Amino acid sequence: MARFTHLPRPDGTTSDVTSKRSVRRYLRELLLLKESPEQTARTFGFGVFISFSPFIGFHTVVALILLMFVKFNRLAFLAGVFSNTPWTIPPALTLGTAIGIFVLGSGTDLPELSAETVSSGQFWQGLTAEGWNLLAPFIVGNFALSTVLALSGYTMLKWFLLRYRSRKSSDTVAPAAGD
Repeated sequence: MARFTHLPRPDGTTSDVTSKRSVRRYLRELLLLKESPEQTARTFGFGVFISFSPFIGFHTVVALILLMFVKFNRLAFLAGVFSNTPWTIPPALTLGTAIGIFVLGSGTDLPELSAETVSSGQFWQGLTAEGWNLLAPFIVGNFALSTVLALSGYTMLKWFLLRYRSRKSSDTVAPAAGD
């Protein structure tokens, strides 16, 4: 199985991310992009939206197709796209579906999710029986959740970048000790 060990840089080259030092360098590149903090945060937020949308298993494909047609900053966009990990996908999809059930007011309930019900097959039988009834809440709820998470990601990254860059510029513009 191939490992994802190289990430794109803004200049089109790739960066090795297998060591702690290279991860720091990758994050530093993200912080020091030449574009405005608003643009970087907007691109990241759009990546988060794609990541948490109901396109299960296709968010990477959707992201790569978008990168072919829209001129995004690849580094910020892919950081947002890969913010949803295999560990966060099941809880996020479950939460999104629960939000959809609440918003649509459907009488459908999520099957009980526990180690017992999953291993015994009871969860899967309930999910199969209610599958079509859960489709609309799944789509609506996960689009709502991805919108909220994208706006949150945009706001947090913009705040962080503005703060980081203002500190960085005040450090470099500080007057000399003899002045």
